[in-house]
Amino acid sequence: MPQTIFIASAESVESMPADENPADAYPCMPSLQFHREARAQLYALVTHEFLEEAGKMEHLDQTLADEGPYIFQLSEFLRQNLASLDESQIEAIAESWMSCQEIEELELDLSDVHDFMFQFVHLCQVARDDDLSIYIYSDD
Repeated sequence: MPQTIFIASAESVESMPADENPADAYPCMPSLQFHREARAQLYALVTHEFLEEAGKMEHLDQTLADEGPYIFQLSEFLRQNLASLDESQIEAIAESWMSCQEIEELELDLSDVHDFMFQFVHLCQVARDDDLSIYIYSDD
């Protein structure tokens, strides 16, 4: 299942019922086919961290039921780095991201990657401006 990336306050996420779809309550975007390993490649490019460290920038915030769904929170460091990207940086990073094995395997074209990146950066900017956090809702 595609995961949902959304912005919210920590308090509202803490009280979120297990059966609530964040898309019904929060500004969000789908992660599309960009799975966790593919996003880690993006995080490494944005933060200039090693891939292992970049993979830890989505940390488990809570488990809503015994076997999911799960809510992961993006690190503040990553959110700030994404929110500070300008249009030319987004385009350059998107082109670099296209050459990562995880993205090559998805067989996407550059416009799909650009669209995702622009939406993701915009979501991070809104979260930064409203002093909120970025979360990822996942069934697996």
